[in-house]
Amino acid sequence: MQQEQIRRFTERYLAAFSAHIMETHPDYLTVKLPVEVDKDIGNRPFYWTWVEKMNLPYQPMVLTFYFDSERKPEGLRAEHLHLGAGRLQQIFQSARKHGSFVCMYEQTASPRPGGRRTTPLVPWLGLNWKVSFICDKKRDMLLHFGINLHQPQIVTDFYPFLQQLSLAPSIPDYCYTLERRLSLTEAAAIAERETRRLLDAEDGRWAEEARQRLNEELQILEAYYAELVSREAESRERDSGAADGDESSDSGKSGGSEAHALSLPDVLAKTATEAAQVNQSVPAPPVHIAPPTVQPATEPSAAREEPQSSGGRILDFLRANGIPETPREEIDQTEWRSSTPEEEKQRRMDELHWQYEPRIEVQFINGGLFYLQSAPPAKNRRIL
Repeated sequence: MQQEQIRRFTERYLAAFSAHIMETHPDYLTVKLPVEVDKDIGNRPFYWTWVEKMNLPYQPMVLTFYFDSERKPEGLRAEHLHLGAGRLQQIFQSARKHGSFVCMYEQTASPRPGGRRTTPLVPWLGLNWKVSFICDKKRDMLLHFGINLHQPQIVTDFYPFLQQLSLAPSIPDYCYTLERRLSLTEAAAIAERETRRLLDAEDGRWAEEARQRLNEELQILEAYYAELVSREAESRERDSGAADGDESSDSGKSGGSEAHALSLPDVLAKTATEAAQVNQSVPAPPVHIAPPTVQPATEPSAAREEPQSSGGRILDFLRANGIPETPREEIDQTEWRSSTPEEEKQRRMDELHWQYEPRIEVQFINGGLFYLQSAPPAKNRRIL
């Protein structure tokens, strides 16, 4: 989406809400937001809550948008509107919210004097759907259906046909609407059956190729975890063998120590005799023993003991502010444990199925009730 397209879309969006354009410049525009737009993109929900509850007059927000990053207006508080801007995403969401369903009338030419005074308008239900073919790749297809509610028939490529017409939300003069013989629910069911018919006619090789790629990935995964299990078994066998060797060496060392233990009393007696002889020959120096110094006991401060006795400063803060404590028995204290190879394998298999499994998703984009004088091309129509 180019910057020129973004500007045209923004101007159309603001014009749909009759927003007051205060200044228009080739590089920027300044707009005073109406209430609906301000609530959607103004980012001040608390202000609107206060205004509505107090029944006060509101102050409209004024915004300036510029579209070229190299031509920012000087002296103005402007906002760059580009495809990745958060404000533009809010505008898209607001357009989906308010424009998901419309009611429009074809504007006909004024009748000539003496001609037919009234013109019938045929009711049509227009639906735009997005069909997504999803696997590890994705392809989208847009379907534009039009269902005649007066004479049951369905038309494909209805939206391109509507773009060629002059439409307005008010019925033109000297026109009347024909009776609707199909309800909106019945018309939506017809569009759903037509969608299924078109999907059945689609080539299904993309799904077969996706399943083939899925099977290849699953085979690689099976081989990897089979090798992992075999390596873990070999590692456990080596560890058990090393443990047996350590036990045998420990038993040998204990036997040697017992042999030394037999002669240990003789060695101790000889050592004691030699030490006594040395002590008799050498006089002992005088020993002065200083009285022990008694350190005064420091009393813990009450401020330090109080949080510890009451549970800590955080708990004191929670109690002071009236925040409820979670009982200890309700706290999940389950210890973290590492995943087993079987759990990792199952998780990876689920990821592969989600990534490669072929599926089709149908999403409603928008729709509308259209009262038309013109008829769509006959090549796109199918009588029901």
